[in-house]
Amino acid sequence: MSQVTPDGWVSFFGALMGVMLALLSILSEIRISKNQLKQQKKENKKIYYDKLLGSLPSIDMLCTQADYLNNEDGLLGSFVDVEARSKVLEDRMNDQSSNVAEREQYKYKIKCHENYINYWNKANATIEEFYSNGFFNVVKNECSGNVIMAYYDFVVAFQNEHFYCGPIIRTELLRNLLINLAEEIRKAEEDVNFCG
Repeated sequence: MSQVTPDGWVSFFGALMGVMLALLSILSEIRISKNQLKQQKKENKKIYYDKLLGSLPSIDMLCTQADYLNNEDGLLGSFVDVEARSKVLEDRMNDQSSNVAEREQYKYKIKCHENYINYWNKANATIEEFYSNGFFNVVKNECSGNVIMAYYDFVVAFQNEHFYCGPIIRTELLRNLLINLAEEIRKAEEDVNFCG
């Protein structure tokens, strides 16, 4: 066996240190890449949640027919189509037996109903457009199940209010459902941050 010279030992330890530094560098790069992927995943989730919320009317814009119609009108929860409700209110306004105060009240309700129909048609068109583009399926697959259920709860109540308008679907209910959706999104984002 030949003896190792001091220069040989220096070369050996130098090479060993080089390998260890390269290994540490590789591990560091893997960790950085992993963190970047997690951050990118969080950002993608945020985009999906933003698109989901963006397809719905804002909480400040929410309104229902129960905001201006009451049980005395006999139109809440009735079989009168939402478009035909304007005609019913106009007929009542033009009724000769109505006094001036009643006519003014019906005039106000007609104006409110026209504004409501315009608002609802625009908001529902945005929802339907979101459903019909292919991105909704991606959002549905990427978002938490609780978020999607809360989204559907809101949309179903929003559409039922328009077509049925029973006394149970009021603006407050729609606001609560929208707040519940935002809360589910917050929880899902916290879960992603916790796991990341």
